[in-house]
Amino acid sequence: MASRTSAVLDVIVENKEITSVIKDRETDPLSICSGDSTYDNSLVQSPSIESFSTIHDIENLSELNMDENSDLCVKIDNPQKHLDTLETYIIFRITTKVARIEFSENEYIVHRRYNDFLWLRQKLIECHPFCIIPPLPGKHSLIGQLDRYSKDFILLRMKALNVFITRVSKHPILSCNEHFKIFLTAASSDFTLHRRQRHPVQQKIKTFNHDNSSHSVLKNKHIEFDKTKAYLATLSEKLSSIEKISSRINKERYDYVSELNSYHPIFTTWATSEPELSEILQNIGSALERSSAAQNALVQSYCNTIGNPIKDFLTYIDVAQETLRKRESYQYAYEVSMDELNKRHSEKDKLIANVHNPSQGSTVFSIWKQSSDDKLEKLGSYIPQLIKKVELNQDNLECANESLRSDIQRWQNEKQQCLKNILLDFVNKQINYYQATVNSWEYVTREINKQSASMRGNLK
Repeated sequence: MASRTSAVLDVIVENKEITSVIKDRETDPLSICSGDSTYDNSLVQSPSIESFSTIHDIENLSELNMDENSDLCVKIDNPQKHLDTLETYIIFRITTKVARIEFSENEYIVHRRYNDFLWLRQKLIECHPFCIIPPLPGKHSLIGQLDRYSKDFILLRMKALNVFITRVSKHPILSCNEHFKIFLTAASSDFTLHRRQRHPVQQKIKTFNHDNSSHSVLKNKHIEFDKTKAYLATLSEKLSSIEKISSRINKERYDYVSELNSYHPIFTTWATSEPELSEILQNIGSALERSSAAQNALVQSYCNTIGNPIKDFLTYIDVAQETLRKRESYQYAYEVSMDELNKRHSEKDKLIANVHNPSQGSTVFSIWKQSSDDKLEKLGSYIPQLIKKVELNQDNLECANESLRSDIQRWQNEKQQCLKNILLDFVNKQINYYQATVNSWEYVTREINKQSASMRGNLK
């Protein structure tokens, strides 16, 4: 019943969306977009990215990934709405410039939807369990479904997808993944066929539900990864606090802007009834208006400046923490198998010692000896299997350590640059606000001083 209701809601949403888009196309000439041979059967398409190019949200989009010095450059743009009979979704154009020998061409242009990115990330996780796979932007909720075709939402998602694809393309291991290559190069029909095929993956990691108590279960703590885990927890806590406090401050600023907007008209109205103070009152009202505009610009930039970037990076921290927990699962498996091997060795030594030093009668000893011989025979075949299992778990753990160690170092370097950009953007927005406010009041001060000097001159 719930699924049927959800399906009905989806149809209603899609019908409303189609109607609104058709009306927009009739009234807005900018809504006409260029066609795509791959998606010619789509009923309605949203404006191409060129129509969004004047929006401030993507002014730095080109700086995210098109590094001309790299041998693999990927850019995501040109979002278009694709309507099928059963669903509506957004497709993105992916342009790849490559100079690698495993690629037959130097440039590829394909179209992918959000679910294709989800598939790619899952394949990267399966193939490289101890690489820190970058996160994707969250999937829309049912409540927010009505807004998922808005320009703001599409641009926000497109920026996040650019960040994801850039991190993957710059990774020395992930960028060489065969699924990633097909994602960037295959035509839509070939890519759909590839997605439907079953591909062999590495042995899945067996995880244990010990969550936060994992380190108390592990016998031998790894100092290096233990410090990294503690650092990530502290960093996550600090960034969460910054995001919560800045969000609260932004809400207070929003209320402050509302007060300022009702404040400056009072001085303007007052100026009409005070001829002698009219110029001063008008200047003060104008200063308040400019100060309100600067404050409002700061409020409106909050999400793009610090709100969403910090939330996105908190998700990136969660991914790094999850990768560390995978490594702990390997260590736990190694320690469990090692304990089992030691236990069986001890059992075998005790049986051998008891056989050589019998303390019971001959009849009882004969029966007991036969039982001991059976146990020794079983242990003789079981212990070599345990030894192989321990060696395999040890090899897996060492490979996990090496892979994760290099990936954490790479993640740390990226973290420094990412947080630096977030904080610098935040600082610059604050400086711009205070400069605009100070300039508006300095102008008022200069005008008042000029009037005072003029009045003193007239008195003389």
